[in-house]
Order: sequence, then structure tokens, then C-alpha cells
Amino acid sequence: MKKVTLVLAVVVLSVMVWSCGEDSNKSEKDSSEKVEIIVQKQNYKPGEKDALIVFKAYADKDLETLKSYAGMSQVNVMDSEYFKTNNKVISFRKKINESDGTFKEIRYSKDKINFEDYYYLTAVFYESASGQLTAVKLKSKDKESWKLSGFGTAYLKKPEFNEMSLEIPE
Repeated sequence: MKKVTLVLAVVVLSVMVWSCGEDSNKSEKDSSEKVEIIVQKQNYKPGEKDALIVFKAYADKDLETLKSYAGMSQVNVMDSEYFKTNNKVISFRKKINESDGTFKEIRYSKDKINFEDYYYLTAVFYESASGQLTAVKLKSKDKESWKLSGFGTAYLKKPEFNEMSLEIPE
């Protein structure tokens, strides 16, 4: 009887140790994929909160949040494979993981499309050694309701970014 109890105790202890080790490895793996994005401010620039939400959605692979900022044509291609098969998204997420989770600078521009004014926000969070900037890019018709411009991902050069305005154009 003592041998059976001892064997049972060893098996239970082994299972507990194995499962604890597996959970801790899973936590390490999950946390390495997450980017902590914390911005606590009294005042945000126009569209900045929306840009942070999109930034965090890409970091966390939150497809539903991205879809809420997307137009119909973008939503149609945002499926369960979106983060796995789209090379631009994979590259964008890699830059997010290499960033410190904050925007370096936000700039604005304006364009007229089909006789309507559109306002663009470009929030840079990463600069490569070659000077290429990676940013979240949103657009708005009314300067208040912001949506993805394209897929919300932007790669641009510094001179192009510097031509944009620090304030929303009139």
C-alpha cells in the first residue's frame, strides 16, 4: 500500500511540476509578443487616441478592433490569417515590437479627393538606421472620426514626413 501511495504521489508531483513549467514558458512567450503601450496625458492631439488604439490592436493582434477602424474593402481581407500571411503586417508588427510603445511625433496633412477634404494623421513610432519611418496612418473627413488610411500602416522617408504639418491644416 505504501508503494502505491508513493508512486501515486510521485506521479501527481511530476504532473504538477510539468504543468507549472509549461505555463511559465507560455507566459514568457505571450509576454514577449505584447508591447506595453501606456500614454497618460491630460491632452491628446486630434486623432492621437485613435492612433494609439490601432497601434495597440496591431501589437496585440486584435483583429476586431482593427476592423472597427477599417472600411469595407479592408474588412473583406482582414481574416484569421491577416497577421500570418500579409508581409507588410508582419513587418509592421516587428517594428512595433522593436519600438518603446510610444509615438515619436505626430504630423498631419490634407488632401482633396472627389471634391471632399480628407485629413491625415501620421504617428511615427519607429525609425530605422537608414532613416525609414514606420507609422500608424489614419484619415478623417471631420477631424474627429478617424479611420484607417489603407490598412493604417505607413512607411515613409523623413523628408516626406517633415513636409507635413504639426497641426491639422484648415
